[in-house]
Amino acid sequence: MKKTIFSLLVFAVLCGKIYAQTDTIKLSLTQATQLGLVNRYDAKESSLNIAIFENKQIRSKQELLPDISANGKLTYNGSVQPTIVSAGILGFTKSEKIALGMKNNTTLALDLNYTLYKPGLFTDIKISLNDLELEREKKNKSDQDIKIEIALAYDDVLLKLLQYEIAQNNEKRYNEYYDLAGGKFREGALLECDFLQAELDFKNATANTGKKKQNYLLSMQNLKYRINIPEQSILILTDSLQSPDDAMVNADFSDDATVNRSEIRQLLLERIGNELQLRKAKENYLPTLSVFANYTRLFQGADFNYNNEFFWAPVSYVGAKISIPISGSIKTANAVKEYTLKSEQIALRMKQKTADILYEVQEALTKLDNARQNLTVAKDNFSLSQKVYELNKQQYASGSFSYEKLLDTEKSLSTTEQEYISAVYDYLVAKIGCQKASGRF
Repeated sequence: MKKTIFSLLVFAVLCGKIYAQTDTIKLSLTQATQLGLVNRYDAKESSLNIAIFENKQIRSKQELLPDISANGKLTYNGSVQPTIVSAGILGFTKSEKIALGMKNNTTLALDLNYTLYKPGLFTDIKISLNDLELEREKKNKSDQDIKIEIALAYDDVLLKLLQYEIAQNNEKRYNEYYDLAGGKFREGALLECDFLQAELDFKNATANTGKKKQNYLLSMQNLKYRINIPEQSILILTDSLQSPDDAMVNADFSDDATVNRSEIRQLLLERIGNELQLRKAKENYLPTLSVFANYTRLFQGADFNYNNEFFWAPVSYVGAKISIPISGSIKTANAVKEYTLKSEQIALRMKQKTADILYEVQEALTKLDNARQNLTVAKDNFSLSQKVYELNKQQYASGSFSYEKLLDTEKSLSTTEQEYISAVYDYLVAKIGCQKASGRF
């Protein structure tokens, strides 16, 4: 008993450790997108759609199998209907009523029907296979949209974290201003209004830090939702904001973008599917040829004495059937016209989508290049502004720089920081937009 209790306690401790470990999740961007595809309900739904179309494809092949059925039938007549036999037949001198049947008529039959040729049967198999490929391509597009959605949320967390860190730095600077102003005020070297202004600036910076922290926590909450992990989980992002990739910016994606984009592949599959539907419609002009067979064991008796072989008799037949559509040709002609028009529609959509994608790629590349240049300039300005701040702070501490001029420098530094944050955000969005446009996400 003690051994059992001890085992349960060890198991509980291990479970607690496992839970604690799984409650803290470290994720790179790639891992986040992969985990999202596993956890997201819409991704699971699209996987079930694939299974449904796979089942439809199997069902279309099963149409080639013959139809075999077994059936039994029992008919019991309370009284056998008589048959009138005219005079002169069978030696009768006058008309007579004769019961020529049995009360119990039981049949056990085996039927076979096999379609040798049915218009569109093999084409239906190809159509179902093409529908399966189209559904798989739709899932690829859906997965790509989910990954882009998660990537935007992931980068948004990194961006909000940067804003929060910059706000903390601002608060730290204003705290230093406030401490310096307090020392000067107590020494009588600073007016009270300047001291109060320094205090107000510090409190505003503290409040702004609180807002940036709230925005960061909200972005983290949004990322957890996009990945579909519990809100109470501790999520640690292992990636960081990266510098612009010159190789990526200078790459030419326009040549293969139309091949990589799922929208083009879907249109190609739609065109194939429409061509198959057109072929099937034309095949409906052709006749259907089938064969059938039946084997029956027939029991006829006055009672239910099925053990008596005398009352059993075999019956069998075989045959062939051909069905030629006549009035259906009118419907077939309309169907052929409909799919012919759809072919023209798909061709036009293909041209328009190709033009849209080429423009989207060029626009995305231009935005990415502009964002890269703007980010480089913003980073340089940000570094320079920090150096100016350090020099002015030293001058202010030595008394050779007024608080008003220090605030002017602070405003310039804040403006540079905001431009840097904006440049980072624009670059992140432009990078994902370029990957999306080229179909390489």
